[in-house]
Amino acid sequence: MNYLAPLTDMFTKSKLMILDFARIPADLPDDENIQLFFDEQTNQGNNPRLPEHRQVFNNDMLSATNARYLVSQYGEDRSATLAGSVIAKESRTLHMGVDIFSKDLETVYAPCDGEIIRAAYEEQDHGYGHYVIFKPNEADFYFFFGHLSKDLPALAAVKAGQPIASLGDYHEQENGGWTRHLHLQICKDLPAESETPIGYSTKDSFAENSQKFPNPFDYFPEWKVL
Repeated sequence: MNYLAPLTDMFTKSKLMILDFARIPADLPDDENIQLFFDEQTNQGNNPRLPEHRQVFNNDMLSATNARYLVSQYGEDRSATLAGSVIAKESRTLHMGVDIFSKDLETVYAPCDGEIIRAAYEEQDHGYGHYVIFKPNEADFYFFFGHLSKDLPALAAVKAGQPIASLGDYHEQENGGWTRHLHLQICKDLPAESETPIGYSTKDSFAENSQKFPNPFDYFPEWKVL
């Protein structure tokens, strides 16, 4: 089944953003090089990991590349950007979903006919903030959408293309305290009540966890990331 893009223009206006510092090529333009941004912010006495600073980099890169979204890679090592967090201290640095960064608080749409079976808030540092779990009709998996606004939808059946949420902001931890983005993750099993899927894995557990949380790109073959 071909699923619709959960964000407007996601299939055609996405630009790759490399968040694994070890994989940033030497010839990457400065306005796309987040490691360079981190170094500059640190030298100025700023914390580059704060969402208000990261959002500046994202907005500048979006403008420079004429993209609507900046998209991360599945399984990417986030050791550098997560340094100092509880996640990093637990060595869970490989990302189990795909992050889609934006300038605006974009609307999120149902990728197919299905049902919203959970809509809640995760209260923890570096958590998901507000989130939605969506079950496609006649499918054996779930879409997990994280870092949403507080205006969550009702638990109900929805049609393909129907607005179901919008991205949340980092103010007052609405989206968990991150830059504006959608965390898109595939879950083969429904998380237990009041629990959320792990967003990061250790290197030793990645092979096992990738079976539980497959690559979202495999579910959207029309998605072109430049």
